Amino acid sequence: MPIHLRVNPGDIAKRVVIVGDPERARQLSELLVGAKLVNENRGLITYTGKYNDTDITVATHGIGAPSAAIVIEELISMGARFIVRLGTTGALRREIGIGDVIVPTGSAYNYGGIYTQYLGSFIAYPAIPNYHLMSELVRSLESMNMKPWVGPVYSSDAFYAEEDLVNVLGSRGFLGVEMETAILFLLGLVRNFKAAAVLIVSNNLTEDKASRFLTASELRDVVLRVGRAVLNALIMVKD
Repeated sequence: MPIHLRVNPGDIAKRVVIVGDPERARQLSELLVGAKLVNENRGLITYTGKYNDTDITVATHGIGAPSAAIVIEELISMGARFIVRLGTTGALRREIGIGDVIVPTGSAYNYGGIYTQYLGSFIAYPAIPNYHLMSELVRSLESMNMKPWVGPVYSSDAFYAEEDLVNVLGSRGFLGVEMETAILFLLGLVRNFKAAAVLIVSNNLTEDKASRFLTASELRDVVLRVGRAVLNALIMVKD
């Protein structure tokens, strides 16, 4: 049994959606048939159920790369082979709307810390998703009349220390900033599982839009709509 996710063999499906917020895990569990709560230790709420007769797990990873890494490692130790992060992001470009969806083609990160502990200090590893899973996510979103932004994001380690980076990153092609996508993508490469992400734009960090956030009810509506697209993609991707 893992240390933090107190689950038993068979509790974790091959196909997993991970989220930062336990409330989001509860919301997504509504899309599953026969959803069973398999972990609530440390607030890492995790459900397993079925979606179109396919086993799916929805798990909470908490905030930041170290917390996410622990959960991802324990999920794959229990059999997870496809992991999609469904999270939120602050947009870095003026033209990206609140409530829009970003599918990251890669994630930049601050070299050092957890990343060099995994990878060593001799190479800057590319944090990129599995191409086939990412492409399936784009197709699924488009089939539901959601046109995602597709491009790189930045995974920050300091939620309240990124203001000076906004203008620089936005002008250099980055679409959004969040905190966990890079470690998911890197672990996908290091641990040999398929990883991808879909990020809902909760706010826009450009100067003229910085004060507006999605409300809880608005975010719930988008999470359920995007969550269905994520689940459709997960059941389509090949073993």
